[in-house]
Amino acid sequence: MATNQQLDAALNSALAGMSSSDLESYQTANKDKLISKLSNDLANSFNVGIRSANNSAVNYDILSNYVVQSNNLNTTMADLASQNTKNTNIAQGNAATNSRVREIKEWYYNNKLDTLFVFQLIFISICFLAVLAFLIKLGFINSAVFGICVGIVIIVMILLIANRAVYTDMVRDKRYWSKRNYGIVGSPLPGGIVPQKCP
Repeated sequence: MATNQQLDAALNSALAGMSSSDLESYQTANKDKLISKLSNDLANSFNVGIRSANNSAVNYDILSNYVVQSNNLNTTMADLASQNTKNTNIAQGNAATNSRVREIKEWYYNNKLDTLFVFQLIFISICFLAVLAFLIKLGFINSAVFGICVGIVIIVMILLIANRAVYTDMVRDKRYWSKRNYGIVGSPLPGGIVPQKCP
């Protein structure tokens, strides 16, 4: 098959061999075909360019939408991650608060029980002293025995109440009811001296 260069060379040689009248009649006869062919080629090229531009515009719109959707997705994921972090922090704070509330309630409850124990001891002592007073009125015991018993009961009560107060104030842990602070000077528990550091 002949190439375009070979066809152009053959056409040029054929046109060069024509007389001026033949050349003019050839140009007149082929002028409309040439104009039509050039117009069709130009229209085809223009249509191809328009289609390419339209395809590029559609591709640009698709890419723009993809970028917008990606940004929206990234923003949504960042918001979800932030919300999850916030929820986790709130849950941890609530857990710590609930734990501390439980500790406070335990301390409060056990302190009330301790106070009730002391009040029970006072009530039992008062009842014992009332029985002794009744016995002294009936004449079963004399006032010296009553005075000794009252003194013993009062001393025992003062020692018990002081012991509970010192234990709660100095030995018992201020946060956990069931724990003790060891190594406190003046603690009645073993190890009440602050341990010395090793050299």
